Amino acid sequence: MSKTKITIEEVKRLADLSALEFTDEELASFIPEFENILHLVDEVKNCDVGDGQIDYPKHLLCSLRDDQVKESLPQEEILKNSPKTKKGSFCVPKMLD
Repeated sequence: MSKTKITIEEVKRLADLSALEFTDEELASFIPEFENILHLVDEVKNCDVGDGQIDYPKHLLCSLRDDQVKESLPQEEILKNSPKTKKGSFCVPKMLD
């Protein structure tokens, strides 16, 4: 199996997409790491998984209950302990600019 080659331009593109800044030396140091990751992905692709059917123990499967419509609390009661509300909604501090 041939090893996938990564170019410095591809690493620069990934850094730009991630809004990260690196020196050329740092970018070059990522090339063998990315190539190794792609090599491992190729190995996983080539694993024999038989017929692809997985037999999970039933007790490990997430068993969900049926949805049930229930009466909810009045909006005033839900908001009464909130330090700040506006037009029937919670007001929270701004997290992003």
